[in-house]
Amino acid sequence: MCHRSVGLVQGAVEAAGISTASVALRPEITLGTKVPRAAYLRFPLGNPFGEPNEPAQHHRILEDLLVLLETATEPTVIELPYRWRRWGKWL
Repeated sequence: MCHRSVGLVQGAVEAAGISTASVALRPEITLGTKVPRAAYLRFPLGNPFGEPNEPAQHHRILEDLLVLLETATEPTVIELPYRWRRWGKWL
């Protein structure tokens, strides 16, 4: 699903009274959709929760999103500290 679509869906779900938080791999697009809460990760497109076969990393990212969901008091996009370690394979 593209970043714009996620932002639009997130806005509609929020309008129905359900809080949301999304993952952004392209923050410049995500910011343009005015999402209420998002976490930016420096990962390649298609890998929003990190490297394959790294369940501990996936869990940490999910936990960070849940904390963002609970603590954000205004619309925000935060950057999470995780980095892709295998960039060489993708360049």
